[in-house]
Amino acid sequence: MSGITSILNIGSGALDASQAELDTTAHNIANANTQGYTRQRVMTQASDPLQTTYGYLGTGVEVTGVEGVRNDYVNEQVTNLNSDLSQANIDQQTLSTVSGIFNETSTSTGGLTSQLNALFSAFQTLSQSPEDAGVRQTVLQAGMNVASTFNTLNNQLQNAKYSVAQQVGSDVQNINQLAGTIANINQQILANAGSSRNSSDLQDQLNNAVTQLSNLINVKVVTDANGTENVTAGGAVLVAAGSAFQFKMTQTATGITVGRSDSSVPATLASGELGGLINSYDNQIPAYSEQLDNIAATLVKTVNAFNSTGYTLSTNGNPPQTGMNFFQGSTAGSIQVSQDIISNLNNIAASSSGEAGNGENAAAMANVLNAPVMPNGQSIINSYEGLVNQVGTDTQNANNNAQTLQVQQNQMTAFQNSISGVSLNEELTNMIRYQHSFEAAAKVVTTADAMYQTLIGMVQ
Repeated sequence: MSGITSILNIGSGALDASQAELDTTAHNIANANTQGYTRQRVMTQASDPLQTTYGYLGTGVEVTGVEGVRNDYVNEQVTNLNSDLSQANIDQQTLSTVSGIFNETSTSTGGLTSQLNALFSAFQTLSQSPEDAGVRQTVLQAGMNVASTFNTLNNQLQNAKYSVAQQVGSDVQNINQLAGTIANINQQILANAGSSRNSSDLQDQLNNAVTQLSNLINVKVVTDANGTENVTAGGAVLVAAGSAFQFKMTQTATGITVGRSDSSVPATLASGELGGLINSYDNQIPAYSEQLDNIAATLVKTVNAFNSTGYTLSTNGNPPQTGMNFFQGSTAGSIQVSQDIISNLNNIAASSSGEAGNGENAAAMANVLNAPVMPNGQSIINSYEGLVNQVGTDTQNANNNAQTLQVQQNQMTAFQNSISGVSLNEELTNMIRYQHSFEAAAKVVTTADAMYQTLIGMVQ
């Protein structure tokens, strides 16, 4: 019923609401610099009115909860950009490594281009002095330098792949840890009255864990009515309420896949660090390795075709021979100067006829460098220079993409902070407002008390 008691109850409720608002404002101010903190606000509503003989009378205010100020659409955009940017950063990192491998000025010998030029220059010199043992030694050394450089480039590319595989394994472990963290927080939210409004700080912890997860793999989050989050990673369910599933890495000769431990279906890695890493392992690095192998194979095939049909140098009365290979192997990792040449420099077939002083075959081999011998009609040197240029272009494109996504992510994060972040000016303004509300509510209580005292005085 209405009366002084009703006024006192309204004042008491108003005091409670103002106190809750002051507490929440103080909490916001205290966490203004806390990473991942979401600004909170008190949710209030008018209490149920009281029916009287002359109509309904208001009964004051009641606190319905405390909620974090969030925009689900903006949060989803930030999460997606996190994944895209993480993949772009991995692409940039991988291509920076590959670019360093193909840096022609990174070694004292000047790289493969210089070594190839030195080899075919040595063949040209040999064509002019086909019986000179010193020149033949120079050809051997130049051939060994070319093979060694091919081997080094191949080893560095394989080491880059190995490092990528190690990072994939580490990311899978982190995904499993974050899945457990998210499931644990979901359990706490369920235990905390099952409402995110009653656990905004837990919701922040949950969002921070999802943000970390989105850096590793593309995720989709569906929030239940009780505030828990179901997380799908790479198209596979990773967290369902309080239950977490484990991911595993599978490495085969053809590449790496990642998926749930209890399933043979691989996850669809559209973005995130894992998407970038597996693309690097399965596609980017192998593509460069394949091009390098093709150049090495063509070099071996073409030089051997001339050396095997040419004539060796006649010594000690032995007639010139044919059929000797200059190189052996068929890839950048296996190319070597053949044992025929290493064991006997006279097996470098400089002659096209076997006659003394003939160096025509060496001259023909010298022309191989710029001849259109590659399957695509390019020369060996142009193909390698094209590979180096492609790596440079790909690296620049990766840098540009990463920079563009970084700008987009910064803008969206700033927009997110404008919605969910703490503004100290706004909070201080609210504190003054809530303080006045508290004082006004206290005045209502003291007024009701004064009315009681007046009635008591009248009775006495």
